[in-house]
Amino acid sequence: MSLNLPLQAIKGAAVSASGARTAFRKGTAGLVVLGNVQIKGVPLFVGTIGALRNEQIRRSVGASGFVGASFLHTNSAIVDLETLRLYLRPPGIGRRALLGSALKAVGLSEVPITWGGHGHFQVDVEINGVTGKMVIDTGCTFSVVDTRFAAQMKDSGYASGISMIDAAGVANQMRLTRARSFKIGGVAMHPPDITLSPGSFYTISGGKVIGLLGMDVLGQNWGIIDFGQQKLYFASAK
Repeated sequence: MSLNLPLQAIKGAAVSASGARTAFRKGTAGLVVLGNVQIKGVPLFVGTIGALRNEQIRRSVGASGFVGASFLHTNSAIVDLETLRLYLRPPGIGRRALLGSALKAVGLSEVPITWGGHGHFQVDVEINGVTGKMVIDTGCTFSVVDTRFAAQMKDSGYASGISMIDAAGVANQMRLTRARSFKIGGVAMHPPDITLSPGSFYTISGGKVIGLLGMDVLGQNWGIIDFGQQKLYFASAK
């Protein structure tokens, strides 16, 4: 499929979780249609996404690209990871949805998320009593913590036989551990299994971003992300 868009080069390169670099070019789509939503003038970044060329991933996902956090924020997206629904409000259209009162009334906890630069949102976490920040990554099947942070957690994990393929298509072997305690935004959750692997996010942030918060945590705890209001809702440990 050809988008037939005029594209311009971008300085620098995108860095995947493994540290692999990929060059992208930038263009603007006159119209993008997602479900029943039409959005004009959407920035698009075009490049080689190794993960989507992997045969196994291509069969299971069937996607040609990613919807980025900047797009979701611009369009006040609400992502319901339990029911797998995406809601969009393009700029200047409709009214702002205020979900907090209703979601807290049914027992979900609310914590803030922040724009961390490099095209992602992040949230404060505490694992085994050690604090850090994790990138909210709904494209990641497993939550991943950098092995250098795992040393602070005093947990080196064990060999799992699992490999993770990042956006660039690079596969890394993962170690696995069970967190003794796990908090998001100061709110305790049932401790999940966590995969351990070195990642570029830790190096780039100087050790502040310690991992990726994936679907195994967000999707299994009634996660709802309000990108417009920069809030994360989830079921906490009771």
